Amino acid sequence: MEEQEDLNTLTQDQKTDVLPPKNTLIFKLLQDLPLKTDEKVLEIDPAGTEHLSYLFQKAKNISYSGTYAIESAIKETFFTYKADGNAVEFIKTTGNKLDFQDNFFDYCFTANTIYFWPDPLKYLAESYSVLKPGGKMNLAFVEKNFGGDLPWTQLDFTFYEIDEVKSFFKQSGFSNIEVKKVMETIMDQNGKEISKPFIVVSGRK
Repeated sequence: MEEQEDLNTLTQDQKTDVLPPKNTLIFKLLQDLPLKTDEKVLEIDPAGTEHLSYLFQKAKNISYSGTYAIESAIKETFFTYKADGNAVEFIKTTGNKLDFQDNFFDYCFTANTIYFWPDPLKYLAESYSVLKPGGKMNLAFVEKNFGGDLPWTQLDFTFYEIDEVKSFFKQSGFSNIEVKKVMETIMDQNGKEISKPFIVVSGRK
């Protein structure tokens, strides 16, 4: 509890530089969120905090919550993040449970996490529960026919076909399910641009 209080306190006062959107997956997800003033946003298992400055540009008084499952992740990735007056909290999750009240968030998004969920259907059902009616869920992933052959994804990764993920959304209660293909462009260790294909599946409560 003390660690959580310290983390929330640390997010109050340091000013962060505003960044333009990058051509990376997480920024592409945020570009697709038509945020309005005072809305609440949930990110499941964020990998970093660089994108948050861009998120807070999109509308005034955005409240952001990010979940994490491993203690070391919060200490290494988020502990130094300051929110410049915006409401930010990082919450530890256990199992498939999102410990938030029902009908609370306007948007939920996550990137490159479904491969590690023990039960994707249950996790999406949790996401559905915490969204307000009309709320939107965006989930980005590498589909099975691309990611399954990568040498570094042979252990601990479970890849899915697009139709499987759409089925998870539908079974969880989501409607207006849409599929979009996006390309992420990053620099490798040699300074060479690499483009990777991703799928974004979204649904409405």
